[in-house]
Amino acid sequence: MKERIQEFINSKGISAGELATLLEVQRSNISHILNGRNKPGASLIEKMLVVFPELNARWLLTGEGEMLENVKPDTTSINQSQILVEESETKEKQIDSEKKEKRQETKEIEKVILLYNDGTFITYNK
Repeated sequence: MKERIQEFINSKGISAGELATLLEVQRSNISHILNGRNKPGASLIEKMLVVFPELNARWLLTGEGEMLENVKPDTTSINQSQILVEESETKEKQIDSEKKEKRQETKEIEKVILLYNDGTFITYNK
């Protein structure tokens, strides 16, 4: 199965590290699988099929059939890492917008208290 995972990575034009990021697993997990040290577990296979719905499960597990299924022509050129970057940029813009809105909120002074070194103070109310 490691050969098919490597073939899929190559077809997507992503690195093993990018695959790990997309699947939300440690890079070492992918590295160990591709080096033959470990076999992919059910959890990793499930994540691959969820993150890449076009990936043919039968092909991934057995090598039978085509690597991709139900691929629309206009989506084949979209790279999963590009989607991840776009989502990240959108979230950053949203956070920046929220911060800007908070800064624009006007606050009014309600009370000023002056403290003197002799222990006395004066309070000025609006």
